[in-house]
Amino acid sequence: MLRIAAALRDAGAEVHLLDLMDRNHPWLKSLSPTDAWGRGKFFAEGIEKPRILDYVPRRFRRYGLVREAFEEKLAELPDADAVLVTSGMTYWYTGVAETVKVLCRRYPEVPVILGGVYASLLAPHARTHSGADVVLEGSYWAFREKLESLLGLRLPENTGFPAWDLYAKLDYAVMTISMGCPFRCTYCASRLLDAGFVPRPLGEVLAELKHIRSLGVTRIAFYDDALLCHPCLDEFLKRIIEMDSGFEFHTPNGLHVSEISKERAGLMRDAGFRSLYLSLETVDEYLLERTGAKLSPRAFVNAARVLKDAGFKKEEIHAYILFGLPGQSEDSVRRTIDLALSEEVTPHLAEFSPVNGTVEFERAGLEPDIEPLFCNNTAWCSRPELKPSLERLRKYLMKSSLSLRERDQG
Repeated sequence: MLRIAAALRDAGAEVHLLDLMDRNHPWLKSLSPTDAWGRGKFFAEGIEKPRILDYVPRRFRRYGLVREAFEEKLAELPDADAVLVTSGMTYWYTGVAETVKVLCRRYPEVPVILGGVYASLLAPHARTHSGADVVLEGSYWAFREKLESLLGLRLPENTGFPAWDLYAKLDYAVMTISMGCPFRCTYCASRLLDAGFVPRPLGEVLAELKHIRSLGVTRIAFYDDALLCHPCLDEFLKRIIEMDSGFEFHTPNGLHVSEISKERAGLMRDAGFRSLYLSLETVDEYLLERTGAKLSPRAFVNAARVLKDAGFKKEEIHAYILFGLPGQSEDSVRRTIDLALSEEVTPHLAEFSPVNGTVEFERAGLEPDIEPLFCNNTAWCSRPELKPSLERLRKYLMKSSLSLRERDQG
């Protein structure tokens, strides 16, 4: 969205940004506390739960600005020639539809154009249910010409740096140094959103990093699907070290443990990486092979050890463990938790959500036209065949983690 905003400005348009999840918005700031690294839960208000989710023992929530604050902010913005809206997970579409409805009331004669993940993965559903006038699939380069005709502008072939300056206050920025992923994991939608793996040129990435630093921002989260697979990654890390700009890097997306060597771990530490999330997923060899074979328990153990040898503290290293895959056993999840704890790595259960168009979606026996709300990870894992197992594993994880902390303190 911010790259498109930059392209629109380059084409001569006046652009305004309204981020309904902006922690620094005056209405949200006091309601969205953060930790030392700027992370934390977003404000949410309980709303009526769709009847089809009655079996899910959780409240249904709307995140971000409340409607009154949203409408008040919209009233402050000038009239527009077009409104562009982005979207995230497919099962968040009800929030997209509600947002579009409010926008259409504010701009009744203006085209509302929807893009993003939901619009790309479930375009027919989005055209029927989002309320948007136009749904654009794929990335900027895929729909640039169509966007040009909709807006009557000549857009640049490339978008340039994201328009971070549209934020009144910026605590952190997000970067990617590549698009797509070289792996083909059977549960992942990466290949559906980006067909190939395209590393960005090193010079371009470094220039963007320096641009972000010029805005006074040093905290950056990498959201690459395959950050460690960039062929120039080590050179990139060395150049960051030479810059000596006090960067603090975080990796909320799972890192490929097979790509973490002793030398690279040291470079990552010296470059300023401070929180690492590793893809452990499962110790079940059959399940690993069936889902893509991108890692092994041995590779995870090696990664955890060389990272600690490089100076990373155990509280800085985390591991994602999958739960709820078709054919996955409770015992294998328990053994995966044990492996993470044995290496003093903080485990996190990553609840599976079936993504339309993936192999695991088909293995789950789901129909292509299934209601997207059923694919929410909480909804999927609340089904009778999974919920008791998940509750036992959560208790086991909590008890095991507590025992480990007590042992360390003793």
